[in-house]
Amino acid sequence: MTAAQVDAFFQNYAAAFSREDVNEICALWDYPAFMSYDGRQAVLDRDQFRQNTVALCAFYRARDLARAEKQVLEIARLTPTTASVRTEDRLYNSGGALIADWEHVYLLSDTPNGIKAVVALPDNELRAWRDLGTPLGG
Repeated sequence: MTAAQVDAFFQNYAAAFSREDVNEICALWDYPAFMSYDGRQAVLDRDQFRQNTVALCAFYRARDLARAEKQVLEIARLTPTTASVRTEDRLYNSGGALIADWEHVYLLSDTPNGIKAVVALPDNELRAWRDLGTPLGG
């Protein structure tokens, strides 16, 4: 898993959110998907993850998301097939204004089917939306 491959993965991930392409977003994950946030954990199977992704896209659409960007800030190789990745995420509306930004942490796995996300730590995203007065899931 090279830095270029990780960057390409996250460019595709951001573009899929920009297009609201739930199928592509889900295809970039391996299952079960693990989330840890606010001191809680969730393990999502493929169907649960898809439902969560549909809801997340609806949340973003309600805030006029037109473009999502992800910039890889740090890659830490943990094993030959696993890396921790920290990204800076930025969402822009149809007028080009920044809606929200945060740092996100993932674990990626180099699987027989390519690089897949397996863990997300969305604490900072949840905090960003709370700070804007529009809590995610609220």
